[in-house]
Amino acid sequence: MVDVNKINACPECGSANIVHIKDKNEIVCKDCGAIFVELGKEDEKKFEKASDVI
Repeated sequence: MVDVNKINACPECGSANIVHIKDKNEIVCKDCGAIFVELGKEDEKKFEKASDVI
């Protein structure tokens, strides 16, 4: 599982302007508006690639 604290870029647009909303367990990109809830396997792979967290 991806450690959301290490995510530093949106996998959709590449923006570093992302926030983790802990009470909703969401990651939101403030630039493109992408919302990721409970990362599935595909989203984990996107974030790993975008954040270089592998």
